[in-house]
Amino acid sequence: MKLSPHRVILFLTATAGVLALVGWSAHLGRKVWSPQVFAWRNPFEPQPIIEEQANCPVQFVRPRFYSFMSIGSSIGSVLKADVKNVSDKPIQSFTISFYSLEPSDTGSIGVQPETLLQPEQSQTIGTSSNGNDTVTLSVDFVQFADGDTWFANPPSETVKPEGVQAGAQAAIEYLREVLELDGTTAVMSVLPRIRPKMGLWKFSAEGDFGHFGFDYGVTNALVRVEYAYQKEGLSGVEKFLMRQHQQ
Repeated sequence: MKLSPHRVILFLTATAGVLALVGWSAHLGRKVWSPQVFAWRNPFEPQPIIEEQANCPVQFVRPRFYSFMSIGSSIGSVLKADVKNVSDKPIQSFTISFYSLEPSDTGSIGVQPETLLQPEQSQTIGTSSNGNDTVTLSVDFVQFADGDTWFANPPSETVKPEGVQAGAQAAIEYLREVLELDGTTAVMSVLPRIRPKMGLWKFSAEGDFGHFGFDYGVTNALVRVEYAYQKEGLSGVEKFLMRQHQQ
């Protein structure tokens, strides 16, 4: 059958549109999930609920669902959101929780950006999601670059003030021992190896620490030592550790 020039143009235009759509879907799949995945924005999933939390230093922006698939697999979904620093201080890390009636859509994510999250900057987070039930998003914990912290009120099961305090105290006591034996330079050298040396990773669904509270406390001590070093060098580290000992 011979096609008219008009139909040829329509056919070529439609073909180009399909190829462009497939190319964009593949690009989006790589960006949203992983290589060799096709993805598309899904506006039909129930929009997440963002829990209201007073004085929270971060804010969820543009929560959105994507559907994705790869050849030979079923269609899945991923929930993405931008987490914006609405405080006036740089943020070192934060933890968020998500929960719904669907057990697989319930959990938490600890996020440490590659560089400090400056005021007004955002970090994109994501998690796989069935999207069958409404997901609620909340912030559990925020740690600033100077070691100050913010906790959800009431504290979440993931991290509690008692756990952070216990972990920080244990780490500082250990670093003080290093200081007294080998000096301040040794303190800075041991920072990257402090977790295996102390045998940490104390997970506890019960009790006062929260799932990750103790380990986050160790991180808090490291952040405060590094902040003291940035401000005053080795003398600042020594003063910080000795001051903590006197408290």
